[in-house]
Amino acid sequence: MPTKEINEFHVIDTIEEANKTPRVVLENNKLKKQTKISGKVLEAQYQIGENFLILVTEGNPFEEALYIYYFSASLQLMDSLELSATYAEGMVRNISLSDSGNINFSFFDNDEQWVLKVHSNPKFSFFSNKYPVKRKMSCFHKSWLSLSKS
Repeated sequence: MPTKEINEFHVIDTIEEANKTPRVVLENNKLKKQTKISGKVLEAQYQIGENFLILVTEGNPFEEALYIYYFSASLQLMDSLELSATYAEGMVRNISLSDSGNINFSFFDNDEQWVLKVHSNPKFSFFSNKYPVKRKMSCFHKSWLSLSKS
């Protein structure tokens, strides 16, 4: 599926409560639909076929988390990942789109390279994520996203 960088989503509001992960309300300009997700800063957005890939951070470089969301064309959540480590600094840097459609970036360290793949068909995964990659869905499910350090 072709992947292209887009600029269709924008932040409507941020929701911050004590001792809770910040949340952001995003709106898709074309669809005129909104969604609430964890995070605060919209880092990148892509269209993959008819679907959307959103990268959001908490905006705290001293203990940062990257949230990756894969939405259908109607903004139904299809898959999500989190990249974070307790007390670890992080910042999304060097984001690039490879010829194969993968998204490459640095997060914890400039010298490391993370590769985010969006599969054309969901794959069953069983404990496929290794720390610091986290998934909130059940341990045995179909996943569209895979994230690995290269």
